[in-house]
Amino acid sequence: MNAKTIVENVLTPARAKDLWTANYFTALPFTPQDYEVGSLLPAMLYMARWGHRRGKGHFIEAFGLRDAQGKVLPPRLLDVARGLLAHAGEDFNGFAGDHGSAMLADLLLTYCLENKEHDLGHKEVVQRAYLTHYFASWLDLPKDAANLRGVPELLTALLAWQDKSGTLAQRASRDFPVGGNFSENPLLTLFGRHVEIDGPAANLASDHFMEQTADDLGVDELLAVRLAQVCGHAPGRAAGAAADIPNRWPIAKDAAKHLRRDLATFLEAYGATLPRQAFLPMLEAGIGLGMVNLLFSTSVCLSEWERIGTVPKEQLPMPLFVDCSHGLDTKLRNVSEAAMSEALARYERLPVLMMLARVLDGRVSHHPKLKNDLPTRQPDATTWLNLLGEIYRERHDRAESILERLDEDCGLLADKLEEAEEAPEVVQALRNDQINSALRLAEALVELHGYKQQGIKFVAVLESSLMPNRPNGLAFKRRVSRSEAGTRKAVDLRSIVLSHALLDFLVHRHLRKDGEGKAARPLTLRKFLDLLRDHYGLYVDREPPGLSVPQELLRANKAWLERRLRDLGLLVGVNDAESMKQLRARFVVA
Repeated sequence: MNAKTIVENVLTPARAKDLWTANYFTALPFTPQDYEVGSLLPAMLYMARWGHRRGKGHFIEAFGLRDAQGKVLPPRLLDVARGLLAHAGEDFNGFAGDHGSAMLADLLLTYCLENKEHDLGHKEVVQRAYLTHYFASWLDLPKDAANLRGVPELLTALLAWQDKSGTLAQRASRDFPVGGNFSENPLLTLFGRHVEIDGPAANLASDHFMEQTADDLGVDELLAVRLAQVCGHAPGRAAGAAADIPNRWPIAKDAAKHLRRDLATFLEAYGATLPRQAFLPMLEAGIGLGMVNLLFSTSVCLSEWERIGTVPKEQLPMPLFVDCSHGLDTKLRNVSEAAMSEALARYERLPVLMMLARVLDGRVSHHPKLKNDLPTRQPDATTWLNLLGEIYRERHDRAESILERLDEDCGLLADKLEEAEEAPEVVQALRNDQINSALRLAEALVELHGYKQQGIKFVAVLESSLMPNRPNGLAFKRRVSRSEAGTRKAVDLRSIVLSHALLDFLVHRHLRKDGEGKAARPLTLRKFLDLLRDHYGLYVDREPPGLSVPQELLRANKAWLERRLRDLGLLVGVNDAESMKQLRARFVVA
C-alpha cells in the first residue's frame, strides 16, 4: 500500500479527504493556488449586480468554432474578432478582411482580453477578460470561476462587511451591497456607465446599454459592450448552494480591514476622477499588496495561535524590507532579498498550521459532548479558533480526550506505515510523544501529502499576489545559481519593490480619510513611511526586526524613495526639514 491508501485506511476516506487539502476557509477564506489579479474585478462586478456567484455563460458558444465532431472549441483571439465582425459588423466599418480582423484582434488584446499564458498572438486561446466596463462581467472568463480561487468572493465580502450571516444577503450593506441596482454599489456606478435595468431585475438580459446617451465612452469600454451584446445575456447562476457568496472574514482581521479600507477609499475617492488606464493598474497594485499582506499576516497570526492558543488581538504584519532603488543598488537589493527569504522561511510553515487547524477542527466538530454547543465560524471565526487553541494547549475540559484520540491516530498510522516500509522519518516523528499529538499528525499528513499538494500551492498564491517583474507588481524576481552539497542549483530570489502604480496607489489612498465622504487629509513623508511599516510591514528607512542594516544604507534607501516620489510628482518640499516634505495627489478630486 502507498501512503495515500494507508492514510485513508487509518483515518477513513471521508476524513482523509477533509484533511488532505490546502484549504481551511475558516482561517483563510480562499483557495491557496495561483490566480490572476487582473481577472478579479469582472467577477466582483457580477456578484455586485446579481448577488450570487457566476455559473456558465455564453462566451464560448458565441465566439467558438466547432470541430469535426460538432464540439464548440474555446475561441482564439482571432475567432473573437471575426465573431464581432459577423454579429456586429455595422459597428466596425473599415475592419473587413484579414487585415481588419487582425487590427480588431490587436485592439481586443490591448484593452479587453488576454490570451492563455499571456501570449501575444492572434491564434492563442482567450483566457481572461479585463475590466474596462461593467459588461466585461458578462464574459464567463476564465471559463471556470473556480480558477479565481475564491478571491473575488473574499473581496466582495470584505467590501460588503455584513456581520450577521454565513452568506451575503442582498442589499443588506450600506456601502457596497450586492444584488442591487447600478446606483447602490460604487463598483457598479463606476464601471456601469450608461447602463440601466430594463425589465425584471432577475432577467439575465435586463441590463440595457443606452446607445443614445453613450457618446463619451472610450474604445476600451465600447469593445466590452459589443462583446457582451454578442453573448446576449449575463452568465447564469452557479448551481445549487455554490451560488451563495460566502461571508467569511480572514483570521488576520487587521490585514483584512486594511485591505477593505484601502479598496473602499480608493474606489470612492478616485474612481470617477482618475483616467481609466491609470486607475486600473493602481487598483490592481493595491489588491496585490493587500493580498500579500493578508497571506503573510495569516502566517504570523496562526504561528501566534499555535504558540499561545488564542488568536492574537494585536496582529503585526510580516516585516519586509523595500528596495526603493528597484534593483539599481545591489546592496539594497541584497538586503531586501535576505528579508524576503526570512519571510518565506516563516511562511513555509503555513501549510502545517492550516493542517493543524483542520485536524483539531475535525475532532472538535464531531465530539459528542461539544458538537451541539459550538461557536459560529462565519463571518468571524475568532471564537472558534480560540476554542481549538484551548484544546491544543490543553486548557479545555475536553482537551485530554480529544488529544488521546489524535494520539491513537498517530500510533496506528505509524504502525501501518512501518508495516508497508513507507516514510520511516514520518514514522519516527509520529511516535515522538514529546510533541503534541495534533501537531504530530498535522506534520505527518503534510509530509505524506507532498510538497506539490501543499507547499507549492501556498507559494503559487503568494507569487500571484506579488506579481513579480510586472509593471504594477510588488516584487522583483531573479534566478541565481548557488552551490549546495557540491552541486549547482538554480534558486529564485525575490526582493520587495514599489512599482510606479503601487506608489501612486499608496500615496493617493492615504491622502484620503477612511470615513464617510473620504475627505482629503495632509500626509507628510514621515507619516507615509510609518503607514507603510504599520499597515503592510514595509520597512524603508528602518531595519526590520532581526535584520541588521547599516544606517548609511537606510538613508540611501529613503533618498531613493524621495527621488522617485518627486519624479512622479507625488512629493513637494522646500527644504530638508521632515515636516516640510508633503505628499500630494497627481489627480484632482472634485
